[in-house]
Amino acid sequence: MYAGTGARRVDLPTYPFQRRHYWAQTSPAGVGTAAAARFGMEWEDHPLLGGALSVGGSRSLLLAGQLSLASHAWLADHAVSGTVLLPGTAFVELALHAAGAAGCSEVEELRLESPLLVPTKGGVRLQVLVDDPGDGSDRRRVSVFSRNDAAAAESAWTRHAVGVLTPGSRPVPAVPWHTDTWPPSGTEPVDVADLYERFAALGYEYGEAFAGLQGVWRGDGEVFAEVRLPDRITAEAARFGLHPALLDAALQAWLAGDLVDVPDGSVLLPFAWQGIVLHATGADTLRVRIGRSGDSAVSLYAVDPVGAPVLSLDALVLRPLARERLGLPAESAAGALYRVGWRRAAVAGSAVAGSADRWWAVVGPNDVEGSGAAERRRWPAATVDVHADVDSLRAALDAGEELPAVVLADFRAAARWVADGSVAGGPVGAGAVRAATWAGLDLLQRWLADERFTSARLVVLTERAVAAGPDEDVPDLVHAGLWGLLRSAQSEHPDRFVLVDVDADDSSLSVLPSALALDAPQLAVRAGEILVPGIEPVRPEPAPGPEPEQAESAAEVAPDPDGTVLVTGATGTLGGLLARHLVTTRGVRRLLLASRSGPDAPDAARLAEELTGLGADVTLVACDTTDRAALAGVLGNIPAEHPLTAVVHVAGVLDDGALQALTPERVNAVLRPKVDAALHLHELTAGLPLTAFVLFSGAAGILGRPGQANYAAANTFLDALAQHRRARGLPGVSLAWGLWGLASEMTGHLGENDLRRMRRSGIAPMPGEEGLALFDRALDRARDEPVLVPARLDLAALRREQAAGGPGAVPALLRDLVPAAPVRRAASSGATGGAPTPASSVAPQQADALREQLAGKDAQARVRELLGLVRAHVAGVLALARGEAEVDPGRPFREVGFDSLTAVELRNRLGAATGLRLAPSLVFDHPTPLAVAAHLDDRLAAEGVVDEGAAALSGLDALASALGGMSTDDVRRDIVRRRLEEMLALVGGPRSGPAGDGLRDATVAERLDSASDDELFALIEEQL
Repeated sequence: MYAGTGARRVDLPTYPFQRRHYWAQTSPAGVGTAAAARFGMEWEDHPLLGGALSVGGSRSLLLAGQLSLASHAWLADHAVSGTVLLPGTAFVELALHAAGAAGCSEVEELRLESPLLVPTKGGVRLQVLVDDPGDGSDRRRVSVFSRNDAAAAESAWTRHAVGVLTPGSRPVPAVPWHTDTWPPSGTEPVDVADLYERFAALGYEYGEAFAGLQGVWRGDGEVFAEVRLPDRITAEAARFGLHPALLDAALQAWLAGDLVDVPDGSVLLPFAWQGIVLHATGADTLRVRIGRSGDSAVSLYAVDPVGAPVLSLDALVLRPLARERLGLPAESAAGALYRVGWRRAAVAGSAVAGSADRWWAVVGPNDVEGSGAAERRRWPAATVDVHADVDSLRAALDAGEELPAVVLADFRAAARWVADGSVAGGPVGAGAVRAATWAGLDLLQRWLADERFTSARLVVLTERAVAAGPDEDVPDLVHAGLWGLLRSAQSEHPDRFVLVDVDADDSSLSVLPSALALDAPQLAVRAGEILVPGIEPVRPEPAPGPEPEQAESAAEVAPDPDGTVLVTGATGTLGGLLARHLVTTRGVRRLLLASRSGPDAPDAARLAEELTGLGADVTLVACDTTDRAALAGVLGNIPAEHPLTAVVHVAGVLDDGALQALTPERVNAVLRPKVDAALHLHELTAGLPLTAFVLFSGAAGILGRPGQANYAAANTFLDALAQHRRARGLPGVSLAWGLWGLASEMTGHLGENDLRRMRRSGIAPMPGEEGLALFDRALDRARDEPVLVPARLDLAALRREQAAGGPGAVPALLRDLVPAAPVRRAASSGATGGAPTPASSVAPQQADALREQLAGKDAQARVRELLGLVRAHVAGVLALARGEAEVDPGRPFREVGFDSLTAVELRNRLGAATGLRLAPSLVFDHPTPLAVAAHLDDRLAAEGVVDEGAAALSGLDALASALGGMSTDDVRRDIVRRRLEEMLALVGGPRSGPAGDGLRDATVAERLDSASDDELFALIEEQL
């Protein structure tokens, strides 16, 4: 085959392949000189356009191109409420390029008519048409059109922008500030991170490519900013007139000066541009001034780093965007549907190569393999110590054995006896689920109780107890609750626990060392492939009518006019709200409302009367759904002519508390209404013609909310049950709700600390109407996604938590949604600049900076610095209005409102800030801010962070400087001399060292450190 080609045999490398991917950069189809020529077009060397065509018999000009997220990946960093939009600055770039091609120099005006939504798959075709004016005028109309690649050939093109191009030759305007001073004098800096938090709260979602603000300064009615393209797209700048991401970032500074009013938190998008002139091309760094230009409008002037003009803009008018134009429900101000996506993890070759040399301890039953020796052979680590439980491991440590870095708790053996994962009629019941959850809780509590374990990671291993995709089954329902339990434990105790779920494939166990080398808190391994989870938005369905498959999905939850819908927990606040919605919006006509109190519940009679008035047939029953026999009786009384066709399980309770404070009784109290009732409903409805089986779960199970380990465990069981039903061809969807903004029986007991903690976790409360709109959207997507997360996420709150406590302060599954804060660089030239700092390095950088700050200081100064740190974080945890000024250093934490959960939060923040592993009982063992600061200083000193010698030398340098400034007749010289003699006695006897003239050439610190006693006294006399 290769004869005559010059090919020859070569030896294969002896080292293992590292398998690094070098993905080909996709180019838009049909772009290139050959493609342009094939269609009779001239080649246009522009990233968004590929060809130009002069229209015969006229002066019209047509430019064509294509774009997609595959070919223009940077576009994904410009989204509004989860929808990727082509930025308005891209239309400006297209118009400017068209102006140049048509012999014009200015975009006199450009009006945007409709947003261009960039599809997640496929691409968009672009056309830019410059019309023939027909009257001999030099003013040319320009229009920008698009059509989806997937659209039929006869489909209409959408016009997105229309404007006017002119050949005007206006002089280059003068720079409106003194370019020799930057930032301009008389301005005040603006926190860029805070600015992006404000944008996020308004619904703007800027990724790295568009988060280019490096510095912002506010003046009187004007704002100045410096912006720069990230390194990964800087090379593209030369092919643009002005890169859309760079101009977009420059315009973002308008928010800093409040130059335009934002009505009711609306999203403002560019509407009309006037007087756009490009003075230079290919910039990757800009300095800009933005000022007011009438109502809802701003002007902009941009220069490069040396002050040369780049672009001037007379006016940009901003207008609110109607959310329904993005395909989002108008009433959904910020809530959205999310799902848990699992993506392949990138495993570095070094991790694979270095993972074989491992030493583990394994705790858990080993009866599956039959012997300890066989158990050891199962593990891919070089050395494995097997222990029956944590107590056995502790006994081994007591006997002098060393603790390995990884301790693996194997819960697979306990699940293997469930042969087919069945629930109904099988050995798995609610009691088994509760017992497994207790066992997990007991393991965690024993682990946390022994401080010797702080240096090791506890890896909890399950087998098919969580789904790593919407089509997967969850055979091990018994241990599904462990995932919620451990996720909460990870939030309360960062970096202490790892969750891993494997399948039965032998290759999955063999890659476990490589998986653990990733340092990811949660992992799944399927057929040897390592997966990591993350929350991702569920895109809205297209606005036109449903496709056949979508119609089938919609029919799945459509009400049977003769059927009965059961709602549990129906007389509670949320249950009543849902019952009304089912009748008024979803057309349900027969409701069976069950709750513990039934007709005797407050407002139950009023609810039934209201629903009856709306045309529904309502039956109210008192039933404890955790009682299988009682529930069976209720279901048995449903008349045959109106069979049960849908179940909505809303019931639930809360009993929040820190992990170490939970007991089996508190776990049972939360698990029973969720787990027992759901299992009973699952079993008792087997064989019934259900069209919907809806479980109200909670985001706490997926995100691992601190203080809710029992509630999280109950919810991940519901999520697993929905997956389990779907895999068996049964209807089932679990809705892991965020926070409803309704006072209910479940949330009425929550105090201010609890609500504040929830807000900081990134879950904002949703109004009832918004939640119900998401309920409808979720049901319409139920066939595709058995587990959905309807929630209002507050990304700004997550960024604040990340800034305060490092990446570990953000729930693991939300970290992909929180981009790294933009790095401020001194960009004297657009050609250089550091790379952005990854989010994962924020916490170590904070700790390193603190340690450098403390180095060389004496104990009193160190404690003073640490006290400021403690007070700042106390103020952050309690959300004090006046910050650390309200924190009394000597006042006990309990007196200012600390509880077990806020204590854990403060411990985590201080741990991230100092790099120390701190005990959960920190604020109870050291009950005041001052006591905590002193403890932190002791711990840092014990770790060798505090350099007392450096502090002494630093003090001597300061002393020498002060002595040099004393006058010869200062009466305090004798006091100083006496104190120095006393200090010299502390140092000890004479030391050998340089003498004579060499002493004069050394630094003061070196002279004091190496001089003899006589030389020191001579030095003192010299200074005095």
